[in-house]
Amino acid sequence: MKLKTLILWGYILMGAVILVLSLFSIYFIESLNKASQTILKDNYLSIESANKMIDNLDIIDNSQVILSSDSYRDKTVFQNEYKESKSIFEKSLSISEGNITETGEREVLQNLRKEYQSYISKIESADSSGTGNRYTMELLPSYKKVKQLCYELLNLNEKAMLRKNDEVKNISRDTEIYMLAITAVSLFLVLVIILKAPGTIIQPIYELTKKVGAISEKKYSERIEVKSENEVGMLALSFNKMAEKLSEYEKSNVEKLIAEKKRAEAIVDNMRDAIIVLDENNDLILMNNVGSELLGLSGKEVIGKSASSLADSNNLFKNIFEEKDKLQDVFSGENKNYLRIINKDKEEFYLRDYTDVLDANGNRIGVIIVLKNVTGFKELDEIKSGFVATVSHELKTPLAAINMSLRLLNDSRIGELNAEQKKLTEEMKNEIRRLLKMVNELLNLSKIESGGEAYNYQFISVDELIDASVTPMLMQFEQNKVEFNFNIEKNLPKLKIDVNKIAWVIINLLNNAVRYTKTEGKITLSVSREKEFIKFSLKDNGIGIKPEHIGRIFQKFVQLNKSNMENQYKGVGLGLAIAKEFIEAHKGTIKVISEYNKGSEFIFYLPVYE
Repeated sequence: MKLKTLILWGYILMGAVILVLSLFSIYFIESLNKASQTILKDNYLSIESANKMIDNLDIIDNSQVILSSDSYRDKTVFQNEYKESKSIFEKSLSISEGNITETGEREVLQNLRKEYQSYISKIESADSSGTGNRYTMELLPSYKKVKQLCYELLNLNEKAMLRKNDEVKNISRDTEIYMLAITAVSLFLVLVIILKAPGTIIQPIYELTKKVGAISEKKYSERIEVKSENEVGMLALSFNKMAEKLSEYEKSNVEKLIAEKKRAEAIVDNMRDAIIVLDENNDLILMNNVGSELLGLSGKEVIGKSASSLADSNNLFKNIFEEKDKLQDVFSGENKNYLRIINKDKEEFYLRDYTDVLDANGNRIGVIIVLKNVTGFKELDEIKSGFVATVSHELKTPLAAINMSLRLLNDSRIGELNAEQKKLTEEMKNEIRRLLKMVNELLNLSKIESGGEAYNYQFISVDELIDASVTPMLMQFEQNKVEFNFNIEKNLPKLKIDVNKIAWVIINLLNNAVRYTKTEGKITLSVSREKEFIKFSLKDNGIGIKPEHIGRIFQKFVQLNKSNMENQYKGVGLGLAIAKEFIEAHKGTIKVISEYNKGSEFIFYLPVYE
């Protein structure tokens, strides 16, 4: 029998069991419900009516006692009570007569009706001025007969209710016995199915699971015995074919895979850069020889260990691992990833690079840390900086001498110059001024890079800083017909800065904004607080920066749009590099947002002094 058919019959059998249980449950519940309804319908209504008749009969009797007495002058209230109780009694009597369900109940009700009418006739035929003796002789015996018949009616229905309650209990007990019997039969059938299923369904699946586990451990010789032709048997045949193919594939490719693995490991081990690879749990899974040499760790010993445990025992690895998430600056997005290492008694510089390894779904499955030796470049940069500083220093003296000579030439005491000569000397003076500016910038940059720049920190309000920075630029704004606006947030905290250097940064940025903004353009300076920083934003609607140049804008000797600049504005591209050094010396950051032909926004942040 096919597995699908077997499962179908099992479901049908269980459905039939559930249906039988449901039908029997409904039958017995209906039986109990009918018995309960019978009690309520047949007896409860008669009992309630009998109780009402007894209560109102007592009220009638009490009213007659009082009405027969001469001690009460105003008997209107008791006459009204009599009439009301009489009405309720007769209504209850009518209800009982309409709900005769027990043997003997009709006779009791007939006698009750007869005695009640006789009792009422005696009351209503009596003289209102009758004496208490008449009540005792005539009304009281009649009242007792009526009350006795009411109690007979009540007892008759109560006994019937108790008898029917016993019948309900018997039905309930029979229901429990039948339901237990049916449940036992159902459980037996279900147990038969459960005990039968492992042999036909679960056992083959269990065996298949066990064999698949063996295959996952590369035991490709495992096979499943085919005992049936149903779906499980077909699955077993497919499994056996798969295992056979895997065995063939493993035999043909294992040597090739081993060779490729060794080749890849050899390539990584022989790379000149230090390489460290972590998995998604930050456990170390690969480290080449250069990495082992720098860290002083044996690659084989640390493979499989967690990065946090290695960081506890190795300060250099701690610096590399724990700092990897701190390199990305929250404002500028720039990586500060140079690392200085003393290797073999020699100072070396390494560039740290972190690359997340992602799977096809974009989930992080590891990280590759590369330490690239850039000592040679660092040394060349230092040599270049020293050379620039030396040349700049040597140029400053002859340029000053030439500038002095030009001043002497323009002195009328030496001799008058004609118009052409004055024009030439003026041009020379502009060029000398430009060259002196370049030399001063080169000297400033060299001093910053060598660490010789002194910073004079002092407290200053933002308003005072802006005033000191903007005032020298007002004439330039007016000459170039540039609209300047500023927006400063109120109640900003004071800054602890070198005022001259930060003012120089703002002036340099304003100069650039004027230089690259068309006549009648617009420049806006905004200052606000952002988290623990004061944000300075300088925005213009000038020519902007092309996207490919934005990444290089703060590098040294970078000049953009040189062909569009007038001669007196030409420099060597050091202004923004120096500005960046000044801002970072104050533990701040600087960045630029620009769209070509629409304008630029230079933003820098200075920390709030706490």
